[in-house]
Amino acid sequence: SHGLTVGENTGLSGQQTKLQSLDCDLVLGTSTIDVGVDFKINFLIFESSDSGNFIQRLGRLGRHSGYSKNNQEISFQNFTAYALVPKFLVERLFLRDAAPFENEGNCDRNFLNQAIRQNYRQINDFSGYYPRWGIVQSFNLWFTLGNPKIKQQYAKSRDTFKTQCETVFNSSLKKAAGCAMGWKKDWETLSGKQGNPIFTDASSFRGSSPLQCGLYDETEPFEQDRFKTYDLPSILSNLEIETWTKARFLRELQATAKRTGQPIAKGRFEHCLAFLKLKEYREERLNWKFTYAGNLETIADRWKVQVLVGIGIQQPENPWVRELNQKLQKQGLVAYIVPYPVLEVRQRLQLPMHFALYPISDERSIHDGTPPYSIALGQAALLLDTLAYRLKNKRGEDWIC
Repeated sequence: SHGLTVGENTGLSGQQTKLQSLDCDLVLGTSTIDVGVDFKINFLIFESSDSGNFIQRLGRLGRHSGYSKNNQEISFQNFTAYALVPKFLVERLFLRDAAPFENEGNCDRNFLNQAIRQNYRQINDFSGYYPRWGIVQSFNLWFTLGNPKIKQQYAKSRDTFKTQCETVFNSSLKKAAGCAMGWKKDWETLSGKQGNPIFTDASSFRGSSPLQCGLYDETEPFEQDRFKTYDLPSILSNLEIETWTKARFLRELQATAKRTGQPIAKGRFEHCLAFLKLKEYREERLNWKFTYAGNLETIADRWKVQVLVGIGIQQPENPWVRELNQKLQKQGLVAYIVPYPVLEVRQRLQLPMHFALYPISDERSIHDGTPPYSIALGQAALLLDTLAYRLKNKRGEDWIC
């Protein structure tokens, strides 16, 4: 016992817990630590899945020369990092002929970064996303600038913007408008409802998950931080929960805000798929998969972003999945289906570790040990669309609709 304080900083940590972790001697963090969190540390243990991941996480070390504690300035005497890496990377960096490193050797940061990039796994940077989907975002902005209330004010800028976008993306806003109208018509035919889910996702600058749930976390020590949002896939894998109604969730939120005297923003819960209460964390991850109430072969053979209705969850150990499926299977989800298992797709497309790709079975493969299809949803579906041609025997359509 050295009298050290230990904190945690994870995707489910409340705001107060995150703030307190910055003052602890040791912090346990997950890969979901908020981007931009600046730790004053001189000791780091980390793991990574690829070269960019390695460099980014190592970059958390050495940003500060010291820290303050009990009104005293304490200077770091040295900086130490331990990287947990696969055996093949150790062999490439230290053991093969002309290896870039040797034990007890020295190098600068640029040389280290270069060696990691050359010898560790490279992931896809989705460089084809904006050439393919950027014209849709641009059309949405151009269309907005045509609002009668501001059209005259921005007339010249709007024309210049149109010309520049069509040059940069080598396409036309008229073509993007045609796609948007087609998507809208398809959705109305499918659902009988107004809206345009594909256009909404494609014209958004920041994706929102269609599977986001409102979560009341009774394990959270700070009462006002118990109201959180979390993605359904992570909930299914890692959490023991009970189902709540939206009304009960919001009643508890309002009562907590009144009791603590702290306002709690509730706008982020407006479009949540479900409302759940976190009881505890699972010691072991539970497997699950998406299911589709029909035949996916024809859908996958289209090789394009589509809106699907009838997607559900299969997880036999879970008593509340049936209740969840009653909601989920009615949702129109922006999706991309590929006719290959998840592991194969991840490897062939060099997808990032946390890319939202999931297994899915249809009515003919529901009992297969490994689902033969993979699905990406929301903005991940648009990203997958820019790469999926690499999985095909022949190149598919050059356009998005």
